[in-house]
Amino acid sequence: MGSLYRDIISSATGVTDLEVIGELEEIMRHDIFHSTLDWQTREELEDAARLAVKVREELEEAGG
Repeated sequence: MGSLYRDIISSATGVTDLEVIGELEEIMRHDIFHSTLDWQTREELEDAARLAVKVREELEEAGG
């Protein structure tokens, strides 16, 4: 995982655990954008990171 995305995700969400940040990045790629992240603006990445936290929480609640 590139440090640029790690820093954006951490800054937007307050998450510092690298494993969780990696999970959030994967959610952003596969569930939110269905694409790579390199064409997104910083604002879009920040919004997606916050959404990814919610998606991750829902997945955990559902047992997945």
